[in-house]
Amino acid sequence: MTEAIQQTARIKVLFVLEGLYGRGAERVTLGLIARLDRRQFEPSIWILRSEDALKGELPPGVPVTVALGPGQRIRHAVTRVPATLLAAARQADVIVGAVELMPTYFAGLASLFTRTPALAWVRNDLSHTFSEQPAWHRFLSRLIYARLPRLVFVSRGTRETLKRLQPLRPERLSVVYNPIELERIRASSTHPLPDWAAFMQIRPTVLGLGRLTTQKGFDTLIRAHAQLRQQGVVHDLVIAGEGEEQAALERLIEELGVQDSVHLPGYLSNPYPLLKHASAFALSSRWEGLGGVIVEAMACGIPVVATDCPSGPGEILEGGWSGQLVPVDDAPALAAALGRVLTQPAVSQHFAALGLRRAEAFAPSASVPQWEAVLRAVAGQGEVNRELENVAANDTHGELSLP
Repeated sequence: MTEAIQQTARIKVLFVLEGLYGRGAERVTLGLIARLDRRQFEPSIWILRSEDALKGELPPGVPVTVALGPGQRIRHAVTRVPATLLAAARQADVIVGAVELMPTYFAGLASLFTRTPALAWVRNDLSHTFSEQPAWHRFLSRLIYARLPRLVFVSRGTRETLKRLQPLRPERLSVVYNPIELERIRASSTHPLPDWAAFMQIRPTVLGLGRLTTQKGFDTLIRAHAQLRQQGVVHDLVIAGEGEEQAALERLIEELGVQDSVHLPGYLSNPYPLLKHASAFALSSRWEGLGGVIVEAMACGIPVVATDCPSGPGEILEGGWSGQLVPVDDAPALAAALGRVLTQPAVSQHFAALGLRRAEAFAPSASVPQWEAVLRAVAGQGEVNRELENVAANDTHGELSLP
């Protein structure tokens, strides 16, 4: 009988995603779902498109609804998509649009039709995101975001950007850093290097990770690598990821004559052995939401050089205390910072040690309780204000705006 009461008292949380792509946003979402206290929460997932990249990382026992089969488009299932979404939403106490734009639109519309409260998880600098999208996204996002009872941002910068773009009520905005699975990352980093990457054990290597897109600025990183090579700093560069800029980056590599030292292995399901063996991690992005891959690199004990782009790297690296920050699109500055790490062991050891310490601020033990408090608040459960105040009082990582 007691068990039955506990089961009915649990808060049912529906996470809405576009697909289980192998990106940081989806990995972090699955990590949060896995960490939610099952005595208090009953999570489920609704996915628009069937994707298998992260299928093996699904937390056990979490039901998943997939609206579209392989190769299907929304126009092929104009009734099935809303029907499955609304059915899942009616079973939930709170809906989470786990990524900005489309997943949040679906969450907001499901909330409108079922009266289930919804929140948005904002992970990116939306000023840049909107600039790459059709104009209707600005209009639709303004309609949906403004009516949500809570928006959770991965950094202070992402919050401030959206506040400038839309008339949002400050008391509805929370900042909670992404929960990064530090122990899982460290365990995964002990796996053997791929055969093609054996050179990393004998030659200094700079590593970049992420989708091959304009946002990630890998063209700047390749130029910095070429400049360092011209200065006599012998090292290799690995950029692991896939995306629409691959052909352009390959042309740039050929133009700069660094084909023998730049490696583009594509998407890697486990990039962490590379992080463990790299001499430095470089984030060359033009914008980010948080840049959680920086935390992953620090957790593996390697020094970080990052662009001081909106919104997260400066927050993660504490203004340059825990890693080096350089201007955006400045290949000479990036080359100089990487050169210091590659040629000065004291600099490398200094930032590696500070990075290990800083990474702990993003452990799940810090941010998952904040997420649980937000979910309780949105679902309207119990003494929410007092609970949020207690979490915020102990918070040294993210920020919780009280309702």
